[in-house]
Amino acid sequence: MRYFKLSVLTSFLVLPAMMNLAIAELTSDREPVFLEQNWNDDDRDYFYFTDQGSRLIPYDIFLNLEQADNVELLRDNKNMMSFGFLPVSKTDNNPDALPIGITRNKDYMGITCAACHTQEIKYKDQFIRIDGGQSFLDLRLFLSELTGSIASTLNDPDKFSRFETRLLGEKPTQQKKDELKTALEKQFDKRMSYEKINHSSTPYGFTRLDAFGAILNKALSATQVPDNFNEANAATSIPYIWDSPQSDYVEWNGSQSNAGVGALARNLGEVIGVFGEVTTETTKWLGFIDGGYPSSIQAKNLRGLEHITAKLHSPLWPEQFPAIDEQLAQVGRGLYEQQCLQCHVDINRTDPDRYIQVRMSTLGEVKTDPLMAENAIGHRGKTGIFENRKQFYFAGPELGKENRAIYVANNIMIGVLKNNPLQAQLAKRDAKKLGHPDVVHPPKYVDGEIIEHGQEVSDHALLAYKARPLNGVWSSAPYLHNGAVHNMYQLLLPQAERDTEFYLGSWEYDPQTLGYVNKASEDSFLFDTSLPGNSNAGHEYGSGAYGLPPLTEEQRWALVEYLKTL
Repeated sequence: MRYFKLSVLTSFLVLPAMMNLAIAELTSDREPVFLEQNWNDDDRDYFYFTDQGSRLIPYDIFLNLEQADNVELLRDNKNMMSFGFLPVSKTDNNPDALPIGITRNKDYMGITCAACHTQEIKYKDQFIRIDGGQSFLDLRLFLSELTGSIASTLNDPDKFSRFETRLLGEKPTQQKKDELKTALEKQFDKRMSYEKINHSSTPYGFTRLDAFGAILNKALSATQVPDNFNEANAATSIPYIWDSPQSDYVEWNGSQSNAGVGALARNLGEVIGVFGEVTTETTKWLGFIDGGYPSSIQAKNLRGLEHITAKLHSPLWPEQFPAIDEQLAQVGRGLYEQQCLQCHVDINRTDPDRYIQVRMSTLGEVKTDPLMAENAIGHRGKTGIFENRKQFYFAGPELGKENRAIYVANNIMIGVLKNNPLQAQLAKRDAKKLGHPDVVHPPKYVDGEIIEHGQEVSDHALLAYKARPLNGVWSSAPYLHNGAVHNMYQLLLPQAERDTEFYLGSWEYDPQTLGYVNKASEDSFLFDTSLPGNSNAGHEYGSGAYGLPPLTEEQRWALVEYLKTL
């Protein structure tokens, strides 16, 4: 069987040579500065490398694959940095010195939440680590190159011979050779299927993912109905995760409560989206007890990761940056109270008892790109094997022949929870300790008021985006839920004056505008706000919209200065 050459994988694969980070100076022996965020080295090691149940590819295959167009290993540190992964030294939890966010699940390599939620920014040749921050990852670029590496290994006899020797030694039996090639062919088919199912006409680029799209398509693929998917074309900015466990609702559209088992259910869904495996036939304990859906997901570890995240504090403005102008920031505080505080409330970032009621703004109010919120509830598909099953596994209406993809995902997540009864009960205890009420959906704040009980996950409430406290926001460019505004100064401009295109590719941080340096190079990714899901419209606070006075140029800079203090 002949496999695609990389030149004909252009629908799915993008060669790093076409879109790499400028990494000549980015080496694994760099010494990042760690900010004080209430984590110690053990906390970091646990967060970076604890297995959550992801199974992307057999571990030994990943370790030994070469890059598609040369003989260097795919996992070479400089190559992995080109996708946004952060190389580190080996530890007991990371014996093969893989980058942050890549770990082992039995015989498989998988992705951890740290891959997306560990950040480094660069200022004057100094790297600054921000734990829980928005990573610079381009996961789709990595997955495309992984697919290309597998294809090239299958196509090139010399490349396959080197791969074979690394795994099997000098004189393997023909049976072992055949088994290895069959295993690699299986991985190629899996990767191509993933690329097909999760295609997008809008490139994601660095710092973004369509996590909801991937989760919903994974749910629809579990139906066993062929070609049952929707375009995953609503990439969102990877959010920072400090204060997430203390928030009443999470996700950009506020769809997931943290009360009860909500936090564990949220994290189960995340693992499903990043290659967790679920058996969607009910298991029976002792032959008759409903044991839910078995899976590769490590529910106990997910609770441990949530505990670690609950300890995390947002970062303060690093001392390596230019000093904050305190007088200008004081002026900015008054403007913040006038323009921002109604939605982005103040909190004490180190208060162990902090509890955050997020503010939701419906699409008609905030006027930002609607696609993510619309897709989350609008994507539909055939239900296949789930046709006669209930939306919430043991409760709710039957799914019928066709339904919303999110409802199929609901069934799967609750089925996995059913398979983890002890961890589900302990998750409820965890939620109470963080101050969450013992309810399914706590009161929800939408468009300036608490909405009617029972409407917390109605279409009205979900066609909305979340506003959260802005402590640490200076680190989270590009801005808006879809990352369509490249720095904070731009966000305070009217939409008509914002850049319609900008470049991502440099990790260099601009402490004046609060964003990455916008610089065109052969290594950069061009963000085009005219593409579906990429609109930079809306959230025009400071521009004279929403009945508030417009900011002058001096006032914009004062507000930017104040945001550095958060």
